[in-house]
Amino acid sequence: MWMDNEFLLGEMQQVEIQLKKALKTRNKTVQDAMTMLQQSGGKRLRPMLTILGGTFGDYVSRDIVPLAASLEIIHMATLIHDDIIDDTKTRRGSETLHSMLGRDVAVYTGDFLFTRAFLLISDIAEVKLMKDVSKAMAYICEGEIDQNEQRYSKGTTVKQYLKRISGKTAALFAISLAAGGYKSGCSKKMMNKLGVIGKDIGMAFQIIDDILDFTGSESSIGKPAFNDVIQGVYTLPVIFALNSKYKAETEEALDQIQNDGGKSLRIILEKAEVIEKTRGIALKYVEKARIKTLELPDTVGKEIILKIIDQQVNRKF
Repeated sequence: MWMDNEFLLGEMQQVEIQLKKALKTRNKTVQDAMTMLQQSGGKRLRPMLTILGGTFGDYVSRDIVPLAASLEIIHMATLIHDDIIDDTKTRRGSETLHSMLGRDVAVYTGDFLFTRAFLLISDIAEVKLMKDVSKAMAYICEGEIDQNEQRYSKGTTVKQYLKRISGKTAALFAISLAAGGYKSGCSKKMMNKLGVIGKDIGMAFQIIDDILDFTGSESSIGKPAFNDVIQGVYTLPVIFALNSKYKAETEEALDQIQNDGGKSLRIILEKAEVIEKTRGIALKYVEKARIKTLELPDTVGKEIILKIIDQQVNRKF
């Protein structure tokens, strides 16, 4: 596990301190929500990547840590808005914010988080970095809009799916790694390479996440199994099945999903062998990220990035 690295552990502890400071507010309702969000934990992969990106230049903790915290806050905000749109009742084993406090409070809390994130960035970022983060935010929003427009569409293509996740997930991974490099003074070439590695890691991460929606238990993935497909979000396994000889059976299983909770669809996905096919796509992104990372200079960041990439292969949650 990469968190046994003394340098990374120390910097991530500073990120948690920065998060606690940034999420303070005088409004008790919002403060309770902020506390719950921070304590719910999560993998904190995005701020880790920011810190690791910083190791390829002149690392200065007081510059990198607030940037890492701000990108995690942006991630928190997107999760809140995702849960509202998907009407998800649980995340990471706990009741979601809108389920506990109502949609209105959840929306305002998500908006509040965005303001805190950009306040943090504005203290340490130049105009270019602000623009880059804003562009990443635009890609995330476009990915979410694409996903919403494709709900319940049995004609969604692999190309549309990959474009969707490159925005809604991979864009934040890319900017997290690249921003750390930028803030530590890396060259444009190095920043671009870090961004591509981050994107490939994010693509693999989301594809594995989508597999786990079908194969994981609620306790392991932190949300109800088949949640995405029940909400009309058809991911790669379903798209592959709809483009196989089992198309008619897949369509029928999708029509029955509200009644059987995905039991019929699970049988079809196994018959069509699409889970392994989807895993193969994820492994291609894993391998692309690994090859590019091996080209990086030897730093503690390189070692840990390679461990993070390898962990994607066997991720269970």
